[in-house]
Amino acid sequence: MTKDFWHAEEYMIFIEFLKTYDSVLRDPRGGKLQNVVILFNTYSDQPPLTLEQFELYLDGFNSISDNAIEFKKDVWGQRIHFVDTDKLELVKARVSGVATKWTVKKVELEDNLSNLIEFLDTEDNSYEEIINLINQPTAKIVLSKTRSKLMVPQPFFEVCTDPQHCKVLSRVCLSRTEISSNNPKQIFPSIDECYISIDNNRHLFSKGIYGCSKSKIHHLPIINTHTELNLGDCSYLDTCHKMKSCRYLHYFTLSPSITPIDRAEELQKVRKALYEQEFTLGYCFSEFCKEILPPQWINCDVRKLPFKVLGKFSAIVSDPAWDIHMSLPYGTCSDAELMELPMHELQDEGIMLLWVTGRSIEIGRKALRKWGYTIKDEVIWIKLNQLKRTIVTGRTGHWLNHSKEHLLVGLKGNPSWINNMIDINTIVSNTRETSRKPDEVYDMVERIVGVHARKLEIFGRDHNIRPGWMTIGNQVTGTSIVEEEVLYKYHEINNIN
Repeated sequence: MTKDFWHAEEYMIFIEFLKTYDSVLRDPRGGKLQNVVILFNTYSDQPPLTLEQFELYLDGFNSISDNAIEFKKDVWGQRIHFVDTDKLELVKARVSGVATKWTVKKVELEDNLSNLIEFLDTEDNSYEEIINLINQPTAKIVLSKTRSKLMVPQPFFEVCTDPQHCKVLSRVCLSRTEISSNNPKQIFPSIDECYISIDNNRHLFSKGIYGCSKSKIHHLPIINTHTELNLGDCSYLDTCHKMKSCRYLHYFTLSPSITPIDRAEELQKVRKALYEQEFTLGYCFSEFCKEILPPQWINCDVRKLPFKVLGKFSAIVSDPAWDIHMSLPYGTCSDAELMELPMHELQDEGIMLLWVTGRSIEIGRKALRKWGYTIKDEVIWIKLNQLKRTIVTGRTGHWLNHSKEHLLVGLKGNPSWINNMIDINTIVSNTRETSRKPDEVYDMVERIVGVHARKLEIFGRDHNIRPGWMTIGNQVTGTSIVEEEVLYKYHEINNIN
């Protein structure tokens, strides 16, 4: 049977071995474990150890010596890189007094918990209670989750599954005369125009259909003169580039709308309720009395903008124009150009979320590490089409159609103000225009760093502009800067009076 524990006195000979054969750490042996174990077996009068047993032996030694041995891994495998001789002497001194009682064992988590229970001399039937207590989320996590649920109320509408409802509403909302009379240049009516048509033609359908139109999502079939129903649904649906001439069936999504005024009033009620309870713990008072900054954006070539002008940010979202070796409707950057961006100037501590393609996942990981981040997690965006079904025909992918995208999450420093353990690592959301990412990401970031924290989006477009965020990229229209310090520095580098 493989030996996986040793009494402390059995490590004394290893300490003497290191003192005698200190040259084992120098070239040509270089501390390689396969060389060290051979010499140790020759020196020791204990039964010979295999390489696997020797690694366990060293793990046990490190556990009683406060990691006196440092390891490195290279092409030759694991090797001893450094030995702290002061810690060796401490171990020697300690063992001389309690050698018969001190035992080190390589154990798993549950074994450690069992030892803890035995050490505390608790009753056997309290084991499960202690396990449950240790596995409970902290008060901070519970508080953050509850607060986030209240701060981001999202209306949820079910999808109507009655095809008759969709047909009736389609005849009313998508009437050619209605569309052409309102806006001849518009292919389809707006949601507001649809509901005006529904109210004006309320007498054409039953109360059940009318009420359903106000409370559920309906996918209205678009029947044009060139549409051939026997061909079935278009694979691209609302993202089809040839919708005016495509012979497949397309749909118009009629969703119950919530007005900005209703939304603002709802959030105001939530903020007031939170302020009156204990959910403000850990939040700055300004979170509830200070207005969020208006949207800010800068039209620029990201590769040439001095990042020091922008200041520091708590969160950064970047959607680089990766070169995926396919025809794209926008310009791309080389991997080298993206890697050389001075991202280190934008954060002292905080999070960065980096969108990557299938080809660039490893490059993205390398870039985050180069910029000083530790990769903590990865979010997967599962793409849905207009009918809330998983996409099976995508426009990207060299071998398989891509129905998902990856978002790497990097952490810089050790920010204690981060609200982690709130969100999950999966987003299930509709696709929209080319390269447009789901809005759920912004809500996620604001839950993690707070709505008033400074947040930056790099390689953004007009649809990315939003309150509380700075957006930079060559596809945003114009420049709008609200923060005086940033505006001053920006004018300074551009010699604007």
